[in-house]
Amino acid sequence: MTTPPPNRLVPNPWVAVPVLVAAAVGWFVGSSVARVSCRPDNCTGDEVLWGTVGALVGFVGVLIVSVLVVRSLAEWAALSKEQKQTRQEKNQPPTC
Repeated sequence: MTTPPPNRLVPNPWVAVPVLVAAAVGWFVGSSVARVSCRPDNCTGDEVLWGTVGALVGFVGVLIVSVLVVRSLAEWAALSKEQKQTRQEKNQPPTC
């Protein structure tokens, strides 16, 4: 088994899998709009185009929200780590 180079970041599966699932759900919601807008026997090019646009917007929107959540969690973890280090340096008991 090969190990990645030390400078390369490897995605955390606890983050990557939910992001991919959420993106798939966004795509599903957008494509459902296309299916609902088409009649069973007749689907024009406009309906397909706007359905695809809706699917892409749903997909990208969910990805953006997921990235923002992951970044905020990383920032929270970094701040929490700094606070723990500060408390240990001051020898203060943790507070709620």
